[in-house]
This record gives sequence, structure tokens and C-alpha cells, in this order.
Amino acid sequence: MALIDNSLIQNYQEAFLIYDENHIFKGKLLSHHKSIISEICFNTSMTGYQEILTDPSYKSQFITFTFPMIGIVGINDEDYESWKIHASGLIVKELVSDSSNWRSKENFINWMIDQKSSIFWDIDTRALTSLIRDKGPKNVMICIKENFEKKSLKEIIKEINDYKKLEENDVIADYTTQLNKKNHNPEGKLKIAFLDFGAKDNIKKSLIKRGCSIDEYDMNFSSEEVVSKNYDGIFLSNGPGDPKKVFSNIEKELTSLINEKIPTFGICLGHQILCLALGAETKRMKKGHRGANHPVKNLLNNRVEITSQNHGFVVIKNSIPKNMEITHLSLFDNSIDGMRSTNQPLFSVQYHPESSPGPHDSRYLFDDFITLMEKNAI
Repeated sequence: MALIDNSLIQNYQEAFLIYDENHIFKGKLLSHHKSIISEICFNTSMTGYQEILTDPSYKSQFITFTFPMIGIVGINDEDYESWKIHASGLIVKELVSDSSNWRSKENFINWMIDQKSSIFWDIDTRALTSLIRDKGPKNVMICIKENFEKKSLKEIIKEINDYKKLEENDVIADYTTQLNKKNHNPEGKLKIAFLDFGAKDNIKKSLIKRGCSIDEYDMNFSSEEVVSKNYDGIFLSNGPGDPKKVFSNIEKELTSLINEKIPTFGICLGHQILCLALGAETKRMKKGHRGANHPVKNLLNNRVEITSQNHGFVVIKNSIPKNMEITHLSLFDNSIDGMRSTNQPLFSVQYHPESSPGPHDSRYLFDDFITLMEKNAI
């Protein structure tokens, strides 16, 4: 069991979360920062907080956990989804002082502080989640009591409103500067160009487990270079930010790559980008899909899959062109959760078949990608 350095949690400061002028939450803050502005969202998963916090898709967002207690199983060496915490911070009802799990190597609170992240807790997360659900995502401020009291509420609200929205903030560019591109499993039988826009490590592991060799590229990839290496497949990863913003950076190169008709698979942001490239449109959702128990209907076999999801943007259904076929639909709101091209070897899903955390219902999609590459190679 990893024990906490109690001096850390005792050094909390009284703080406030300002959603808008009518909704202010008083709580406790552990942070290296006196004031932070970021977009707020909520996640309904009951497990997997380490994976969620280290998922690059949450870059520039506060995550509100609806599960009331976080820190229970500590931190281990296996469940990282990237090299660090990318979320702006954590919002939770209650922190667990001691972690108890046979895999735990480090206490959760110690880890958060060491990672220079922020924890805001001891608030009614049910009320906050209802607020986010009803009013939608927006930038909020979390600040210590001293900062809150030395400014007027009007000044604070203006500061929040003047802060760049997620659609305006090119978060993928910042991620790209930090990405350490690698080759994984060079002896693999199928060679994949892995376009990394903020990928979870378990996606890479899922492909490597199936005998693939992976070359990572960031958003500054060259289609000419990729094509010259005769890859068996192209993969487009998940990642943070507005898909339109990311697509605008890579439209020319990606369009050129798609025209080569190399077998292609996209997940989450990768799905949205592929849909944009094929002529569809995307939009911001009023309330995102973030959790590990989202039901999805597979229209190809009429089965229901329980899926892990994390997205705040979605492909607009009535924008789908004739060269795309919808393959999966959300049973929560009937939004598009999967598609395939009708004239080339390309498909994508909005959810996370690597499911870390989450159910394993959809891991067959990696096998489908392998089959697609093998058929194309014949």
C-alpha cells in the first residue's frame, strides 16, 4: 500500500470554482497555481482515473468525476496512457488518503502534485455535473480564496470569457511539440503509419499485439514520405481539440494520402478528421460522451456493443456524403459512432475499442483492420 505524505493534503487552500455569475462552488484546492482557467467536462467512469488523466484527449480540460471517491487504487506502472497528465486538473467529491491495491506503486495525491496538476475537491459534484449537462461545456475558473476576494465577480467573469475557447486554442500544436516519435515493434509483419494526434498507448499496444510494426508521425507528416515507405495501413489516432482546427492543419497532406487508397482506420478524433476529409461536417455537442458504459448499435450485424467514449464533438448526420456509410449509432442520442467508405478501404469509429478503461466488446475492430490490410496486400 502506498501511503500519502499527509503534509501535502494539509497544505490545501480554500478555493472557488466559478462556472458563471450564478454558479460558484466553494471547495479545497491542491495546486501549484493560484488560478486556472480551462474548459470543464465530466466523466461517468467508475474506474480508470489514471488512464483518463493521462489520456492526451483531455488536454486543456478540467475533468469532473461523477464517481465520488478518487485515489482508491493508487498509481501503478502499467496504466499510463501517455507519459504524463494532460488534463488541466481533477474535480472530485472526495479524495482517498491511502491507496490500497497490489499494483500500486505511488499514492494518487502525491502523484498529482508531483505532476504539477491540480485537484479541486470537497464539493457537490452531482450538482456540478447536472449544471454541465444542462448548460453545456464552457471555460471556468478555479482560484484560491485570496484571488477570488481581491477581484470583483465581474472582472473574473470577463477574464473567463476572454480566455480562448477550445475551438480557438490549437492544443494539438502544443501536444505535437512534446511528442517523442518512435518506431514500435520493427519486426512486425504489417507496417503501419501511425498518425499521432494525441494517441492513447493502449491503441498502439492493441496493434502491436496483433503483429503490427508502427512508425509514429505527428501532424506535420508528409504524405509523400508516408507513401514512399509502402505501408500496409494508415492509422489516425484520438486527440484533443476541435477536429476542424486539426483538419485545417493537415487537409492537403491527408487528402493526398487518402487518395492513395491505403487501408485506413481512425478512432475518435481520427474518425472525425476522416469524415471531414470525405466531405462530412462536425459540430460541438451540447454534452459530450465521456464514460465507460455507452451502448452503441452496430448496424452491420444488428448487435449492441458497450463502449468507452470520450468526445465533445460529433459528425453531423445529415452532412454524410454518398461515399460514406454509417456503421454504428449511439443508443444514447442516435449520433454517429462509426462509418466506412463505400469506394475505398477506410473505416472509423467515434468510440474507443482499445477501451482503457472500459469493456472489451469492440476490440474486434483491430482485427477488422488487420484483415483489411491483409486483403489489400494480396
